[in-house]
Amino acid sequence: MQYMKIRYGETFSIPRRLGNLFREVVRIKGVEYIKGKGFIVRDYYALSNLNKILARLGLILTPEVRCFICGKYVDCEKCEFRNNCKRDVTICICDDCLNNKNILNIYLAKQNKFLGLKLSSSQK
Repeated sequence: MQYMKIRYGETFSIPRRLGNLFREVVRIKGVEYIKGKGFIVRDYYALSNLNKILARLGLILTPEVRCFICGKYVDCEKCEFRNNCKRDVTICICDDCLNNKNILNIYLAKQNKFLGLKLSSSQK
C-alpha cells in the first residue's frame, strides 16, 4: 500500500491511472476535479470515501491539516494523539502551540477573533 499526503482544499494529482474509477471519484460529494490541475478534497468525509476507492489501486491519501493557532501544517502521522484522534478535522493544534504556557488564552483569543466576538473588560 502506498501512502500519499494531501492538504484539504489544495489540488493534487493521483499517481495512478483511475480508468473506470474516475467516474466514481468525481461523484463523491466534497471531491472536485479541475482539468489540468488535479483533484481537490474539501473535508475528511470526502477523503474517507475517496480512500475506499483508491485502496483498490493500492493507494491511501492521508491529510495534513493546518494549526488553528499559527497556521502551519500538522503532520497527523507524527502526532502524539494519532491513536486516539478520529481524524475527522480540517484544523488542529500543532505541538509548538500546544506546548505554549499561554495556549488557553491564545486559543480563546483566536476563537473569539474567528467568531467575530469581542471580549468585555470583565472577561479579559
